[in-house]
Amino acid sequence: MMIERIKREHGYMVRLLAILKSKLAQLNNEKTINYSLVKEIVDYLGNHSEKVHHPKEDILYRYFIDHYGDQQDIENLELQHVELSKNTHDFLDIVEMILQDAVVPKEVFVERLEHFIVEQKQHLDMEEKNVLPLIKTAFTTEDWKNVEAMWEVTEDDPVFGDTIADQYKQLADRVKQNERECV
Repeated sequence: MMIERIKREHGYMVRLLAILKSKLAQLNNEKTINYSLVKEIVDYLGNHSEKVHHPKEDILYRYFIDHYGDQQDIENLELQHVELSKNTHDFLDIVEMILQDAVVPKEVFVERLEHFIVEQKQHLDMEEKNVLPLIKTAFTTEDWKNVEAMWEVTEDDPVFGDTIADQYKQLADRVKQNERECV
């Protein structure tokens, strides 16, 4: 069911944000970090959200509003998705600059990384605590069938799926390493 896929994707995102949080801690402890891994995470979060995750959520949200009326949290989600996308691309540009050997003051990068993590986490928390429970409570079996029929994208996650995209191999390896460490 669509809501389970969304919740699973939220779990993936939380795991990636945890990796970014560890990178932030390393920077705050005056250690070096792997900026190309940071780039892969931010790129994945941006691309996957824009192409798969947010469109899927937007179907749910629009359907809910059309059938159950406006709710402030839901009404603002599409706008939040646009804003998150813009901020993700802006942050990705900074990471790219660093990888191209441009001078970006560490304090600026740390501040932007911290803001990126907080913004992403707040959005996920709001969806998990307010929006998804509201939808889950309201939707009938028929509603779920209707929204599933609207989703026509074939999903193969480029990091967590069966086929790992070349551009995310380092990230997928890191995720697998984290899984082994947690066992």
